[in-house]
Amino acid sequence: MAWNIGLLCIKAGIDEVDSILDIFYKSKEELHFEEVTSVSMGSALGVGQTQSWILIVDTEGRFIEDLSFPLKLSKKYKVKTFWISESLIYRDYFFSIFKKGGLKTELKGLNKGLKYLNSKGIRALDEWGETIIFQIIEKEIFGNKKWGTGTSLMELQFSKYELD
Repeated sequence: MAWNIGLLCIKAGIDEVDSILDIFYKSKEELHFEEVTSVSMGSALGVGQTQSWILIVDTEGRFIEDLSFPLKLSKKYKVKTFWISESLIYRDYFFSIFKKGGLKTELKGLNKGLKYLNSKGIRALDEWGETIIFQIIEKEIFGNKKWGTGTSLMELQFSKYELD
């Protein structure tokens, strides 16, 4: 299967989702990762939560192509984005005492992904972009260095948010 899915991660409480996604409304609950990554989602978003992160799955990858929304969010929240694809992308935005807002780190492509894993002491399971970006997600969002088959994302439940 070829993945081409955006994942927007915001360090915020689940009670803040409605204000963050102000032009979307919750239409369905208790969906699984396979459902929210399906092309049948159309322009809807899948929203889940783990620890202190809100996870927003976008099959259209709008915040990967257009950085304006993550940049705006990074002025108020810690934000990370991931493009789950063979041509992987990982972006981490500034949010600290010294600087709020702006792009801090950007990794694009297989070689940059492999270099990132190596720098964290993580052995790449293979040389597929999708596997590497899932390993980066595991480290950055779930705090896991080891990863086998599947992803921690598959253990979460998501809600479907549709455009108002």
